Amino acid sequence: MKLEINGRSVEASPGDTIYVAAKRAGIAIPALCTSDHLAPFGSCRMCLCEVDGQHGTPASCTTPVREGMVVHTESERVRRLRKHLVELYLSEQPSGDRVPEPLHRLAHALDLGHVRYTQPATRVDTVDRSNPFFIFDNAVCISCARCVRACDEIQGTHALTMLHRGFGSRPTAGGSALIGESAGFASSNCVSCGACVKECPTGALIEKTVIEEGEPLHAVRTTCAYCGVGCSFEAGVREERVVRMVPADDGPSNQGHACMKGRFGWTYNYAPDRLRTPLLRQGQEWVEISWSAALDRIAEEWTRIKSAHGPDALATISSSRGTNEENYLFGKFMRCVIGSNHIDNCARVCHSATVTGMMETLGASAATNSIHDLDLAKLILVVGANPTESHPVLGARIKRAARRGVPLVVIDPRRTELARLADLHLQLHPGTNVALLNGMGHVIVKEHLTDTVFVSNRTQGFDEWLNLVAGCTPEATSSVTGVPVHLITEAARLYAKSGGSMAVHGLGMTEHRWGSHGVMALVNLALATGNIGKPGTGINPLRGQNNVQGASDVGCLPTFFAGYQPLTDSTLGAAHLAVTGRPLPTARGMKTPDMWDAALAGRLKTLWIIGYDVAQTDPNLKKVHAALNSLEFLIVQDLFMSETAKLAHLVIPGASFLEKDGTFTNLERRIQRIRKAVEPPNGVLPDWQVVCEVSARMGYPMQYSHPSAIMDEIAQLAPLFAGVSYDRLDRPEGLQWPVPSTTHPGTALMHEQSFPKGKAQFVPVEYLPPGEIPSDTYPLVLITGRILQHYNCGAQTRRTDIMQVVDTDVLEIHAGDAARLDLREGDQVRLISARGEARLPVVVSDRVQPGELFTSFHFPDTDLNVLLSSSADESSKCPEYKVSTVRLEKVTQTAVPAPSMHVMLIT
Repeated sequence: MKLEINGRSVEASPGDTIYVAAKRAGIAIPALCTSDHLAPFGSCRMCLCEVDGQHGTPASCTTPVREGMVVHTESERVRRLRKHLVELYLSEQPSGDRVPEPLHRLAHALDLGHVRYTQPATRVDTVDRSNPFFIFDNAVCISCARCVRACDEIQGTHALTMLHRGFGSRPTAGGSALIGESAGFASSNCVSCGACVKECPTGALIEKTVIEEGEPLHAVRTTCAYCGVGCSFEAGVREERVVRMVPADDGPSNQGHACMKGRFGWTYNYAPDRLRTPLLRQGQEWVEISWSAALDRIAEEWTRIKSAHGPDALATISSSRGTNEENYLFGKFMRCVIGSNHIDNCARVCHSATVTGMMETLGASAATNSIHDLDLAKLILVVGANPTESHPVLGARIKRAARRGVPLVVIDPRRTELARLADLHLQLHPGTNVALLNGMGHVIVKEHLTDTVFVSNRTQGFDEWLNLVAGCTPEATSSVTGVPVHLITEAARLYAKSGGSMAVHGLGMTEHRWGSHGVMALVNLALATGNIGKPGTGINPLRGQNNVQGASDVGCLPTFFAGYQPLTDSTLGAAHLAVTGRPLPTARGMKTPDMWDAALAGRLKTLWIIGYDVAQTDPNLKKVHAALNSLEFLIVQDLFMSETAKLAHLVIPGASFLEKDGTFTNLERRIQRIRKAVEPPNGVLPDWQVVCEVSARMGYPMQYSHPSAIMDEIAQLAPLFAGVSYDRLDRPEGLQWPVPSTTHPGTALMHEQSFPKGKAQFVPVEYLPPGEIPSDTYPLVLITGRILQHYNCGAQTRRTDIMQVVDTDVLEIHAGDAARLDLREGDQVRLISARGEARLPVVVSDRVQPGELFTSFHFPDTDLNVLLSSSADESSKCPEYKVSTVRLEKVTQTAVPAPSMHVMLIT
């Protein structure tokens, strides 16, 4: 439709407001309460306008457009009213430099030089500093409510509200008292996502880093280095230091939102214990050596070991926190210099079961749909995932969908935040995913809810699957899983009949002895109901680390080359030889668990580990430590002296994501740029330059002027990335692979017309029990995972002010078990398995079922993974982190509360 604004003809869409239509046409209207990410509110009145034929001066941000309307946003009357409004706002403000810059600009634009009114007596001039990351200065607040609305509409936490009326109206955290009159943010359920800070138009909410170091002078676009969501940020830089990270409004994955870690957890970049110089072990001491000496030493040792023992004596574990370009080069180094495929990455311990399961069924191992499709789904099925804590931006998006009425089904042993919001929570016993999904399949078949056309045209193996699920009745399924029959039946019906069901799954699906079977069982349901290859549907693994998808994509796997190409592909072999000048090894390499066995057997002599703390995060740590200690020469390349680095012979400093260029690939296959914002300390080299230097010293020069040249080589050798280049990645949305040509726009939706296998394959999988079953000696089941505040081994988050929020791992236990064992909140317990023990404080929680426990592994002092077995998925070797049997022993009768541990229980 068309309308006229300030004499200009403007094209608008149905549902637009005047403000939106004007903005799209490039007509600026002053506003303080409006935001692209929030619903229209109209509280500040700065955007008022006149409409011909209509009385009054409505707010343009809340007034819908209509055909032919004539609007004036800069008339004499509007400007006069706007000037009076600014004068009223300024009357509330403190004098001097604390007056917000937006009000200064408006006053100047409106020729307002004098404020006639005195400050109201009801004004409360207080500052709340209780949050570790930002302050609230009540004196410069204008009560626009953007912070409250951001907390409600974007994050969905509802930690803020407006209190009082008139001049006394102000936002408050916790809803009980005015900010500053009580503990403020610290007493609320705020999750420190920073949405309120970003939305504040006056600086009433402002980051402490900016207060301490000043406003940034320029910004550099980059991508977050925490989880796999791939949030886009603007890194604000002042005097060669990052002082602020602001989520980008046009970020394709986060749309201006962020979580505590991405928004405020970047300050580890300036931690005092950052590694800055290579360190060589000499006896029990560490000696600083030059970069040249360190690179020489790697080349000498690896040349010696290869010559003496052959290529099978050397291996690399690459970094899922590093860039695609760095990971590709480590694979190239192993294949071209060492001559083997002995390279792996941390996908082995998280989503390798997804790779196996999806390759077997679909022929591709990545998310079928985009994050955006959560807004299109007619039902969301969350299996073995806790995204509000592990992938908070995506979790917030699921919460928003649920609150607007999209049915939500959660399959999880724990009563997570999403489980509380869900229409159905199927609270199964750990390790019984396959049984439950097969039981849902039985209902779908019995009630004739399959998509027969889709099954007939696009799948094979359906009859074999029918035969399997025929015996998986809801009653039999319930006896195995503990899920009531009516919930199994209702979940199956909802999933099959929604008209568009989207499944997301996490490590609660994959980190089991039969994790790949669980993924196959989930894919079977999608195939049977046609919930794949369409918007708002699909199978979507939630990748844990920022570039675990990319590390696997570019060939840091012992079983595939870049783009998941078989190592035995003769066409690939010829292309590899032509581009690299070296033959491509065809024998499968060692997976990470194989490396531990080879080291203990004396076959593996040296290992190079980049950005991965296996000595804290892998299961059965006694075995891992023994394997690492048996090596002749262990190289660890990292930002900090990690638990693995402490066991090394040579430690190489790493450059952070803020200190280098490259790309990350997020959980929706989106390749995005990271850009160098600041210089690394003491001339630290990015990982890709380190491997190039060592390779040259070993007789195989790899010369690249910039990571963009490495990406060009990846595009040459991997058809999935043939159309990827830095020129094309400079656009905000990046590219989603496959990108088969330079003119291809990227692929937001996989398998729309066909599958890589031709037809998708039903793979019938029977339920098999987990690796350990509770016994009289070890009667409890331990589940491990992440919490909102910390990330993986905690190497990054433990070096930030997040430690003021949570500073320990805790053990969640059901109230019934706590009473039986005479345990109270804060008691220290000894957690014992067949492999070792750990000590933890107890939190009594209704999130776990009787007989089950939960804890995280973010703090090395806990030594938690010592408890876990080496039981792993039969096909992928993904460890069974989610089922370990243990017993508890009380350490002391005196309760010792763990600081801030109550914050962990997000409800």
